[in-house]
Formats: sequence, C-alpha cells, structure tokens
Amino acid sequence: MKQPLHKRVIAGASWCAVILLWLCAASVYVNPNLCSYIGVVGLAFPFFLAGLLVMQAISLLFAPRQAWIPLLGLAGCFFSVRAYCPVNFPSTPPKGAIKVLSFNTAGYNGNKRDSLGHNAALDYIAMSNADIVCLQEAYVTPSTNFDSLVVQPLKAVLPYYDTIDIGANILACFSRYPILHKELICCKTANGSAAFRLLLAPGDTVLVVNCHLESMHLSPDDRQKYHTLVRDPEKSDVDSSSRMLITKISAAAADRARQATLTAEYVERHAGMSTILCGDFNDTPISFTHHRIDAAGLTDAYVAAGNGIGRSFNRDAIYVRIDNIFCSSDWEAYGSRVDHSVIASDHYPIYTFLHRDE
Repeated sequence: MKQPLHKRVIAGASWCAVILLWLCAASVYVNPNLCSYIGVVGLAFPFFLAGLLVMQAISLLFAPRQAWIPLLGLAGCFFSVRAYCPVNFPSTPPKGAIKVLSFNTAGYNGNKRDSLGHNAALDYIAMSNADIVCLQEAYVTPSTNFDSLVVQPLKAVLPYYDTIDIGANILACFSRYPILHKELICCKTANGSAAFRLLLAPGDTVLVVNCHLESMHLSPDDRQKYHTLVRDPEKSDVDSSSRMLITKISAAAADRARQATLTAEYVERHAGMSTILCGDFNDTPISFTHHRIDAAGLTDAYVAAGNGIGRSFNRDAIYVRIDNIFCSSDWEAYGSRVDHSVIASDHYPIYTFLHRDE
C-alpha cells in the first residue's frame, strides 16, 4: 500500500539529513591537502546534527514508523557525536593523579595588569595546582622580559620550565618535574609543535608534546562576518562572505593537516613511550587534524572524562572545543574540563587529571 505523501516526504528528508551527517562525519578521513574544501565540512557538523534531530522530532510527531531513519543516522555516527559533545559520569581523580593544564594565553591577554601589577592568566596558572602546564602564545613584549614577567610569578609552584620559539610565538612547558630535553617537531611562521621530555621519577620519563597548530588567520573583520553569517545571515552578503571565509579556512586547514601529520608521526616514532599531548589545535573535534592525532594511538582526555561541547575559544560565534589534551594508553583521564570560570585570554584553559594504570 502506498504511503501518504507527507510520510514519503518526511522519509526522504530524513534520509537526506542522515547522508549529510554521515558525509560530514566521514570528512575527518580526508586530508585537506587532497581536497581543498574538505577542511570546511567539519564546521557544518553541529548544523547537520541539529537538522537530523529536527527530523527525528518531526518523524515522531507525524510519521512514527519512519522514526527509525534518524535513529539509524545517529547510531551510525555515534563516535563523532561523542567526540563533539561527550557525556561521562563524574570522575574523582585517584590519589597520585597529576593535573595537566593547557592554555593559549594570547600573550597573557596582551600582558594586561591590574592596579596591583597582577596578570589574570598568570595568577590563574599559579593557583591552578597543576603539575604540568603547556602554554601557547606564551610570548611577552619585549621578549627579554620573559623571565621577570612570566617565570618569576610561577617558579614557586612550577620550578622547572623551558620554551621553544616559533617565530614571534613561544611554546612553553612549566612543570613540577625536571625537563631533560626539548626539540622542535614542526613549524610554519608562528605555528607548529614541540616536545619536552620530563623526569617524573628516577627512570620514569614522560614525553610532553605542546601544539599550536595553524590558525585560521581570520581578522577581526573576518570574524565579524563569520558571526553575522552564523547568527544573522539575512544581514550579510552571504555569497561574498562565504567565498572569502571558505578560501581562508581551507588554506589554513591544509597547513594544519601537514602539521598534525608531522606531530602524529613524531608520536608514532616514539610509540611505547609515555606521552601527553596538549595544545591549541585551531580545529574542531570533527576534523582531519583531531582524527590524525587520535589515530597516533592517543586518547582524547576530554572525550574520555569530560562533559558537553567544552567551548574553548571565547570569541564570536565559534562555539566549539579547539583546545585539547591527549594521553597514551598508560594513563587514565579523570575530571577533564574546559574552565569557563576565568576569562584571561581569548581561550579558556583546559585541564585534566591523569593517573597511571597499574
């Protein structure tokens, strides 16, 4: 018996929503250097997911027998949805867990100081009780003031530190543990990644990789156009704004993919070594960048022990987690969180507690 027209329309729309979401989820397997615009597709994931949820509601109301189609769509990309917005039971860090903090400080918010000479980002780091801290955009101007402005406020709680310069950028590692070695993994202009080897105990080292991967290089005007495009498309020149943004985002995605690949290959060459990888990926959880790092045999600590979207960039309409902490399989993550309680940069800090499996 032929179904009523409205049910056939709902079924067709549901299948379209499913296919779009699946294609978006599958885009993480395609290197943006092979397909120039694939780096933009992941940005559409929340919109496609919302569309599928709308179709689920419509199906339940007007075509209940078709409701299995959106459910199949959700089941088929369960791991992508979980990567974007994980849900976990609260977890209390066990005794002996270490706290790892990653923070893009944006130059400590331009090194702004209050009337007492305190900087909010540095105060937060000093009071965080973290054992290992990875900082991106850790520069000060002039650079000769780094010791007096940054090291001195932190050395009482984080006595060991080292840095690697990438152009005008600085990747820094502060720690309660001695830093034995450092090396640059990759760089382009002011973005890339670096590795620091820390001594946790005699004979026990951990490799800490700090990343600040290629930025989208959107100017304030570009970000305003993006904000308008997302929030009020009727008020923007959609065609010209979209073309300009897609071109910039695609070019950055290709550079970021190369950096992510070099970083992942570095981790793979050190397979079997205890590893913690932190940093600003400048990309969403639904991206080749995130997938390539994950495929190096590391665990996303926020996916394993965090909750919610975890927005980590606090400007404009970019409502997504672009800062991450990963760990090797000898660690288990607890209490991962993007800390929205402090606005001391254009990024929120992200932290997790890691405990060694016995």
